[in-house]
Amino acid sequence: MEMPLGAARHRLLRMLNLCCSLFLREDKRRSTCKTLVFGFTLIFILHWLVKFEQIREHGDFADLSIPISDDFVPLGIKEMETFPVSGQPRFPKIIHQTWRDTQIPRKFEKWVRTWQRNHPGWTYILWTDESARQLISDKYPSFLPVFDSYSEGIRRADALRYFILYEYGGVYADMDLESLKPLNPITFKYSCILAQEPYEHSILDSNFEHLIINAFIACRKGHPFLKMVIDYLPSFSHMWNVLDSTGPHFMTFAYRQFLSAHHYPDNHMDGTYLAPAEYFFPSIDPAKHFWMRQQCVNFDKISTLQKKACMHLKLKGVERSDKYAFTTHHWIHTYLNFKLSLKGPVDIHVLVPGAQIYPHITLAH
Repeated sequence: MEMPLGAARHRLLRMLNLCCSLFLREDKRRSTCKTLVFGFTLIFILHWLVKFEQIREHGDFADLSIPISDDFVPLGIKEMETFPVSGQPRFPKIIHQTWRDTQIPRKFEKWVRTWQRNHPGWTYILWTDESARQLISDKYPSFLPVFDSYSEGIRRADALRYFILYEYGGVYADMDLESLKPLNPITFKYSCILAQEPYEHSILDSNFEHLIINAFIACRKGHPFLKMVIDYLPSFSHMWNVLDSTGPHFMTFAYRQFLSAHHYPDNHMDGTYLAPAEYFFPSIDPAKHFWMRQQCVNFDKISTLQKKACMHLKLKGVERSDKYAFTTHHWIHTYLNFKLSLKGPVDIHVLVPGAQIYPHITLAH
């Protein structure tokens, strides 16, 4: 079991004071001790910063003193389900992405290109801040006061994706989501696909399973689940945390309410399919590695479900296979992303020559 940071620091200071009292004369002891304490404290902090970065980037759970029972079953799926090899797509072949304007940062360039490469012939629509507000004003004017009242742009971006999918259908994907292979097989089976975060995220953060992440949604136009979502939005607009007002917690609540009200099979035209994390979000957010380790260090104090997640991490680590994945998420966080590009942004029409922007949208029939 690891020694807590505070206890380790206290022990280090006691050792330094002992050294001072044993080896230094009284007249020099005070100033020298201050220098030593400052220096060793600085080294100690730097050590923990380096360790934090190593854990954040690579994860480190194998060394934890966690008992693994013989009957333990790891989280996740063991094999991929069977998909049709042909058929009629159950939602339109449209890819929606959003950005503040048409100038896309270079860090997203290669990931945006993967959607076009894996989905030739699909319509690509970029939604800018301007075109997003115009859609709401044109099609959903009663929601416009709520849309304008959101205190953060991420709330408007969250809400927008529900409206554009309800209005047009297709696939919504965040800019840091990379397409690994064509979605065609899964489009033949389900009419509304919801993705969930890696299992450890919701278990170790909130002690529950199956947290929906809205960075990827694929749904047919006019789906009743999306109607429920946009009808709920005004009632949740006052929530302090974006996760609760428009984001993953909000979506998870709406999904559970929809399941309670309806009992459609997953593959029903009005059904919703919650895909395993391995399909769209196979990788754990590196920013959570350190926090998850701290949870697992306190193994005796966490819930039975959280203990299972920690045992899974000890056995499997954080490096995950994408063998089942249609997409992978790169977990871009502005506050943790220190990489700077020497190149300026690139226009969306350079990345996707056929990109369309509302209201100038032409859809194939």
